[in-house]
Amino acid sequence: MASDFPYLTRSEFGNCIEWFEQVYGAVLEVKVRTSRGSHTYLQISKPLFLAPNDSDDAVDSDIEDLEDTDPTQLDTCSAMECGLIEYHVVYSASWRVPVLYVRVHASTGVVMDCRQVADMLVADSKVRGAMDAVEFGGALGIQDHPELNEPFMYLHPCHTATLLRAVVVPARDGRGAEIGQRNYISAWLSLTGAAVGLSLPSIPH
Repeated sequence: MASDFPYLTRSEFGNCIEWFEQVYGAVLEVKVRTSRGSHTYLQISKPLFLAPNDSDDAVDSDIEDLEDTDPTQLDTCSAMECGLIEYHVVYSASWRVPVLYVRVHASTGVVMDCRQVADMLVADSKVRGAMDAVEFGGALGIQDHPELNEPFMYLHPCHTATLLRAVVVPARDGRGAEIGQRNYISAWLSLTGAAVGLSLPSIPH
């Protein structure tokens, strides 16, 4: 258990992301990385797919075509890869919780903006509406990645602690879920990942 759940120290955060890499390394492209400032963060990479009836010319010539594809209709067996999604889980010393940073590259090398990302990655229109209306990061904002000093989209962490505390209650009285360093990141991503199209696969036993 984190010493002050749902808050983390930087050391506890480092342990959490190392546990996540160990648990999900067989089913996700995931890597713990170290910045120049010697801080660790977690990188999850996923290919971005378009439906097979979208031509290469359309993808290369007009990035707006990406907005017209409903992610729920994609067949990953026959869809074509058209880009790369990077998710970075970074520690916030101010908020003492993880922050999810996102960057999406089209196959052309163009980095997509917040609206394109939301339209491409969030299939549920209700979630997209909530993202527009809710304070949870507004939902997507843009700021420099604290470890890379490059612009990324991110989900603002101002409600992270409240969300975790309300939904994931440490099992001290027999109720709630027991959350420790081994499953902290997976529990947090299960609550926040839908806002940027990240869902965790099942872990093989």
